[in-house]
Amino acid sequence: MNRYMKMAFDLACMTVGQTGKNPAVGAVIVKEGKVIGMGAHLGYGKPHAERQALSSCSEDPAGADIYVTLEPCSHHGKTPPCTEAIMEAGLSNIHYGAKDLNPKVSGHQVLADAGLNVFHQPDEAIDQLYAPFFSHLERHRPNVTLKCAMSLDGKLALDDGTSTWITGEAARADVHQERHVHDAILVGGGTLLHDDPMLTARIEGGGVSPVPVVMAGGHVLPDGLKIFEHPERAIIYTTNETNLKHDGICEVKVGEWSPEAILDDLYGKGISSLFVEGGARVLTAFIKEGLYDRILTYVAPKIFGESRHALYKEQSASMEAAVQLEMVDVEKLGSDLKLTYRKA
Repeated sequence: MNRYMKMAFDLACMTVGQTGKNPAVGAVIVKEGKVIGMGAHLGYGKPHAERQALSSCSEDPAGADIYVTLEPCSHHGKTPPCTEAIMEAGLSNIHYGAKDLNPKVSGHQVLADAGLNVFHQPDEAIDQLYAPFFSHLERHRPNVTLKCAMSLDGKLALDDGTSTWITGEAARADVHQERHVHDAILVGGGTLLHDDPMLTARIEGGGVSPVPVVMAGGHVLPDGLKIFEHPERAIIYTTNETNLKHDGICEVKVGEWSPEAILDDLYGKGISSLFVEGGARVLTAFIKEGLYDRILTYVAPKIFGESRHALYKEQSASMEAAVQLEMVDVEKLGSDLKLTYRKA
């Protein structure tokens, strides 16, 4: 990507996780080789990146070029179409990185029909930025990331269940950043009772904490759990009616809740991305049903030896039947490794 699209991309990356149902978008306006305006979409219902950039211009943008990471919107939603703002400002050339797969959007055609020069400039990094957003639109379910921290020999905990702390501070800080960019976070009832996690995003500047979701099964949840003080109202999926005593402080849904049924329900609530932190039974259930888009593994330089706490608790009958993954990225975080995979 050229320097101006790279600036727009960097602006978009800065707001990932704070735009709610909308994708993060960056825009840069250039006139006669000089940047005169820039902006990013800062939150759901707030002005889009193109309008933010236009409002920041240091001079008249008529005749200028705009570089925007996503095809400008052409429909009325929480905000008016960006195509209208672009035409009213008299911009001449529109460069965008990713085509919007939302069938309501036809920004390229609208702007071209108005006589403007419109250029689609695809880029792999920009496509990856929007892959989760388009995935949940196409599949009608939240985009799912499975996360685990493990020893070098692939164990999630010692045999007695001890798992604090497997990884170092850098890896744990990265997990909080991942929480920040997801709409919701899911754990199982066993993990909740054993660890009593806060499930918040604790990053510099505060962070946006995801909605806590518990796949509780038949566990009875006691009073005083930390998630009951979470800034977002927790959602509890359970087969045990005893948990209805918590329905005043969180949403308790009693029934037989499979991972697929939970995803359907969360999608209906406007949740577009889900961060699944396990434990092993929950991770296995999502993997077995193929209900994931990414798997993040944080691998620590430790060897636990014999332990029943493995990432995947099913047996594969053959190499061909084993779960197949594709490596996406490797990152060193202190002494640990962050390995990112997607389905093969």
